[in-house]
Amino acid sequence: MKQIPNYIVILDFVQNRVVKIKLSDEDKQFASSCDDLEELVDALSEVFHFSVSNCQWMALNEYKEDNFGF
Repeated sequence: MKQIPNYIVILDFVQNRVVKIKLSDEDKQFASSCDDLEELVDALSEVFHFSVSNCQWMALNEYKEDNFGF
């Protein structure tokens, strides 16, 4: 994989949650051996208990968040 992101954000439709993951150095090391980001997300799904087939995800180098009405 060419560029390793710093964060992966998961929108889990089944469990009605947002999963924000800051990749550790170990995660980034694993990611460098992956063919693509989907392989990394699939591995993370086992650790963080979400189903890749029931979610949307995005990879980010910089994490920013806005909240409205909370």
